[in-house]
Amino acid sequence: MKKIRIQCALLTALSFLMGLSQFIIVGILNNLSNSFHTSIDHVGVLVTLFAIVYAIMTPIINLSVGHAPLYKVLIILFSIFAIGNMLTAVANNFNILLLSRLLTALASGPSMSIAITLAAAITPPQKRSWIVSWVFSGFSIASVFGVPIGTWISDNLNWRFLFWIIFILSIILIAILYRLLPHNLRQKKGHGFLRQLAIFKNTHIILGILIPIFNFSAVYIVYTYLKPLLINKLGFSTNNVITILFLYGLLRINSNSD
Repeated sequence: MKKIRIQCALLTALSFLMGLSQFIIVGILNNLSNSFHTSIDHVGVLVTLFAIVYAIMTPIINLSVGHAPLYKVLIILFSIFAIGNMLTAVANNFNILLLSRLLTALASGPSMSIAITLAAAITPPQKRSWIVSWVFSGFSIASVFGVPIGTWISDNLNWRFLFWIIFILSIILIAILYRLLPHNLRQKKGHGFLRQLAIFKNTHIILGILIPIFNFSAVYIVYTYLKPLLINKLGFSTNNVITILFLYGLLRINSNSD
């Protein structure tokens, strides 16, 4: 059981890094606008395109995994994630920054899905829901602690430094995951790519998808532009914004748990 806990802790760390890379744009929107001499609206396109690639490519990649070992697929995808964050750190123009975010989005969704699948597969049935919830909680932890801390680093040091940290931690995590994850787990044989897409004909599934779509749309429209709204429109200081980002993430976790 101790080994399982270590494996699940590593998968939680993986989801934390993905959540941090995804949400930190909220805290550095102003910094990116200044660095690339473009408007905040233009920088906001990064979030829009990230979400589109994330939403479209996650099910496509998951359905394309086939019978490949899950640990290998996760290592490949998380390596792409690491490279995406490295490109963000070194981006010297907006096009490279955009490419780096698209690579990160491409890998993030499928990596999260496979991490949850692995956590469920290696955990005894009686503890499965608890462990899976912990792995998924990495995203929530990133929004509560990662975004405020990352915003402070960006404002007081450099936003590029933050992405170097994510890249280095990702490489370390890849090496550990390669050694500790089970190498014999695979997806069950599917029924073909097109046949699996037939689930979208089910009205209940469509409704189940639409509920979180509308929920997250309502939340993240405001969350994405929270920092520029607070600073440029309401006159809050940077330190106050960091506190508000922390409270926003904390309240978000509480609302989700309810």
